[in-house]
Amino acid sequence: MNQELSKKQRWYFFGINVSAFAIVFLLLGFIILQLLNQSAYRQTDLSLTEMTQDQHLLQMEIARFQQNDPFLKQPDTNSPSAKQLGNRFNTQIVLWSQDGEILNKDALGGRFNELQTLTLDTNNLQKITPVAIKGDQDNTAINFRSITIKANVADSQIAYIQILANTDQIASSMATFRSILVICMVIFWLLSIALSYYISKMNMRPIWAAWQKQQEFVENASHELRTPLTIIQNSLQRLFTRPDRTILEESETIAQALNETRRLTGLTSDLLTIARSDSNQLIIEKNEITPNDFIQQLVKPFQEIAEMEEKQFVLENLADRTVSADEKKLHQVLVILLDNALKYTDKKDTILLHSEIINDAWLIEVKNTGPSISDSDKKQIFERFYREDRSRSKETGGYGLGLAIAKQIVTEHKGKITVHDWQPRGVVFQIRLPKAVV
Repeated sequence: MNQELSKKQRWYFFGINVSAFAIVFLLLGFIILQLLNQSAYRQTDLSLTEMTQDQHLLQMEIARFQQNDPFLKQPDTNSPSAKQLGNRFNTQIVLWSQDGEILNKDALGGRFNELQTLTLDTNNLQKITPVAIKGDQDNTAINFRSITIKANVADSQIAYIQILANTDQIASSMATFRSILVICMVIFWLLSIALSYYISKMNMRPIWAAWQKQQEFVENASHELRTPLTIIQNSLQRLFTRPDRTILEESETIAQALNETRRLTGLTSDLLTIARSDSNQLIIEKNEITPNDFIQQLVKPFQEIAEMEEKQFVLENLADRTVSADEKKLHQVLVILLDNALKYTDKKDTILLHSEIINDAWLIEVKNTGPSISDSDKKQIFERFYREDRSRSKETGGYGLGLAIAKQIVTEHKGKITVHDWQPRGVVFQIRLPKAVV
């Protein structure tokens, strides 16, 4: 992945994040405004509905018109709707003729100057609608909530009754709130742009790390494969240059080619294991095993090798309960650790394999009194193709994949593998498989 592609991918993530934040803020703002609109006018609409059902209130307004007395007193002051009309400035009742003419102009008084541009709307009877009337002074719109009903009175002049509730204060508050909401949304959206840039940068880190890891894996694998292939090629070419030689005479060359072929087979098998793990195809098939018997059978060949190399092999096989694990994969892990212990120890050194059950966890330790591992090497020893001593690893046939494979298998078991010093001299590889006991 080159820098240009990485930059393009980062800007792609950035665009997605910015768009997502913008959509979320717009939806949030829309929902808030809708909810606020409904709640802000709910009480006003409820009052208008109650007033249309208050016959006493409506008859009083009709009586004022019929008796031509705009100051006619309201006898029933306990009427809930009468209280709504206590402030004549905020609530008005308009009586309409069939032709759309306002009849109670005297009762409206000075407010008629503002309502004279009001027109009768008979298409939304019994429905509450917003009404905006242009003022006669500064051309500022006056806002009302309105409901119109048919008049059921003997006076044939009155055809419709309209009740208006002034909502200028609510409209002003809503406008202020909208302005604040828009400003806040813009500010937070600008902050989200910076956050989106940071998130896109963070999103690219694992992708970039994975790509670098893949590149390193390919380069190291190619390098490791090249060496045995070169040896095999040279050996075969040497055989072709001596067609008259017998197999016995060229046995050393043939043996060298076969040895490298075996090494190449082992390397490709290890690479396949790692590749399957990276693609989540490393399948762990757990079954019930008896640790005591499992360990006892596994160490036999290593005990024989240690005896031939004049090394001491100690077995502490204390796990006496059945556990759940993938026997083949776990066998591979212990072979890697014991093989390394034999390779990196000298004559008279000690190799110890300890196995026991502690608090429903299976603890396995492979110890040896060989050379210690530095703290810096301990941090990288489980990485692929890492070798503490490359020259020595080549002599012993190592590629730096064994411990990486061991760690992957243990991790798939939900366990943990660690390395630390064994005092006064040596190394301890510890495996802990939690909840392994059946």
